[in-house]
Amino acid sequence: MKRKWEVIIGIVGLVLCLFFLGGFSVTITSMDEGTYEKTVFPVLQKGISKDHISESFEAIKALASWFGLTMLVVLIFVLLATTIIWKNKYPRLAALFYTLAGFATLFGTQMIAFPLAFLFFLSGILCAFRKINNRGSQRKCIEQK
Repeated sequence: MKRKWEVIIGIVGLVLCLFFLGGFSVTITSMDEGTYEKTVFPVLQKGISKDHISESFEAIKALASWFGLTMLVVLIFVLLATTIIWKNKYPRLAALFYTLAGFATLFGTQMIAFPLAFLFFLSGILCAFRKINNRGSQRKCIEQK
């Protein structure tokens, strides 16, 4: 594997997305309105009156569903990019998939998860512009002769 850093950075971004976006999505979608009123609503109470608890709950639930969908899209893009770049084949296509994962993270979370998207953009830039030296394979050919 010649593109170790691109793969590592992409996988780290994916794991962090799974942890934060997936954790938020699973936690909120499995919560009922009573639990939301007791645990989450007091934190978000600033600017929302107690008369609008159910509307607030529906908005948070929609956001959690959106995060879950974003997580699936990011998972697909990162897995595609990682399998493409694994043997250093098609680095520009892998860069495209990592960049698409970054944009999906940005827009799917409404710019909240920009530090996570930065990791995907970094992987994409490294895939597109980093040159790999093939000196090791040339040495093997010379030694075999």
